Amino acid sequence: MSKKIGFVETPNHIAKLMVELSTCPDEGNVLDTGCGRGVFLEELRKKGYSNCIGIEINEELYKYVLLKFKNDYGLILGDFLNYPFKEKFDLIIGNPPYVHFNDLPAEIANTVKNISKTGEGDIYYAFILKSISLLKEGGELIYIVPYHFFYNTYAKIVREKILKHGKIEIIIDLDEVPLFSNENPETVIFKFKKGKFNLNNEKIEVLNIKTRKTNELEIYEKAKDVLKNKMSNELFDYNVIPHYINSDIWSSFFIDIPKFPSVKLKNIAKVGVGLVSGFDKAFVLDEKINLNNEEKKLIKKFVKGKTCKRFIVDNGIQYILIEDSIKNEEELRRKYSNIYAKIVEHKDKMSDRYLPKNKKWFNWQALRNYKFLMKNLNKKRIYVPTLDRHPYNRFSLGNEGLLPSGDVLFIQPFNEEDLYFLLGYLNSTFFRKYYLANGGRRGGRVSFTQRLVENVEIPLFHKEIKDKIAKIALEIINKLNNGEDTTELNKDLDCIIYSAIENMKFDNTGIKIGYKSITLDNWYLPQTKI
Repeated sequence: MSKKIGFVETPNHIAKLMVELSTCPDEGNVLDTGCGRGVFLEELRKKGYSNCIGIEINEELYKYVLLKFKNDYGLILGDFLNYPFKEKFDLIIGNPPYVHFNDLPAEIANTVKNISKTGEGDIYYAFILKSISLLKEGGELIYIVPYHFFYNTYAKIVREKILKHGKIEIIIDLDEVPLFSNENPETVIFKFKKGKFNLNNEKIEVLNIKTRKTNELEIYEKAKDVLKNKMSNELFDYNVIPHYINSDIWSSFFIDIPKFPSVKLKNIAKVGVGLVSGFDKAFVLDEKINLNNEEKKLIKKFVKGKTCKRFIVDNGIQYILIEDSIKNEEELRRKYSNIYAKIVEHKDKMSDRYLPKNKKWFNWQALRNYKFLMKNLNKKRIYVPTLDRHPYNRFSLGNEGLLPSGDVLFIQPFNEEDLYFLLGYLNSTFFRKYYLANGGRRGGRVSFTQRLVENVEIPLFHKEIKDKIAKIALEIINKLNNGEDTTELNKDLDCIIYSAIENMKFDNTGIKIGYKSITLDNWYLPQTKI
């Protein structure tokens, strides 16, 4: 096959780092699963490995490595995923292609689907799965791949196989460092060891890179320094974390805190997704137009991700919200002529949207949680962008009369007394670390999904602590509204939360009881839901 399937060359020092992670003996059997121009084979040769095989699907690249390594290593022109290897390996290493199933040639796509049991995954999932099958007991797999196999639903089979057949020993999280020419996937290097282990007793060494402003040589030198000295340096944070024991969602972040008495957020608040227009250009009211009284009823103010400024919402954006109760185009044209004139010019594109059955071209795509939101329109809510690159959380309090757009989640406490406490806690450094450690990161961003957010554990702080947190949150809002600095208040907020967590005590059953009067009864739990 002449086509290069997802070929991007690995930088030399990254390949060198990966080879040096291995404890495979020099005479061990080694496989490079997509040797390209031979960057891994070259590093293996420098380290004295004598029994190496490289396989390459592209004929042009195969001929290149054949000329370079034919006197040293066995080279195969073929498809790794289909090739019938007759031996097992002590070390499998490489940089597999990153190509989604839908973008693969049909023949390769079928192979990937057969191996990974899904038509929604990536080709590198299949590379990991087959590589594990080809390892000897005690053998090592060292790959550099995108981070999203840690959390993607369709990669669960990969996580399951890793847990079933061995353990991860090292993770080097390179975030979005631009390692590859014209490609910037968020990558991790991981080292897997095949065997039978009690994962409850195993640990993983994790290196988290601190900045994108670095280079391959610095990554190599600083990662080696961290692994040698077992401590963080200027480029990497170093942690030793408990091994993953289930296949739900993994995280390369870890916050070392004891268990605390808690309640899931969904038990004290409604967490929901926002309304989706499907074509904002038509519905955003960004110009002055004359509206009659009926038309004015269709104008609603929305919170979008970009208007969440942390603790406060920076105004709202006016949208035309055409409810599903408007039955046909003629009714819209007759009763709402000015609005009709604005949106009809977009009719063709709006008609091309995916629309559920019975919706017309002028309807919103999805009025999610609409009845609940309208019923509680006169209440304040907390909003958070669903995807965020900011280095801090942006949970924002919106005033009455606001609705969430599709790029934010809303949080509506069942008891309004929880509003400012939750706002303060969710914006704290402690909660951000907790959330990242529980799988909130997505592709260089933090992802606030309904499932993750509604299942976060909210500490059962004593009422005195909750009141202090709520008071600080309110003070921060007042200062922000007056254009004043809130740095010291944010420090106070973090100090109160960390102190409350760290000073809790355990009883003799091993269950943390914290403050002597912490119970569900003295916490603001709702008597009835909204």
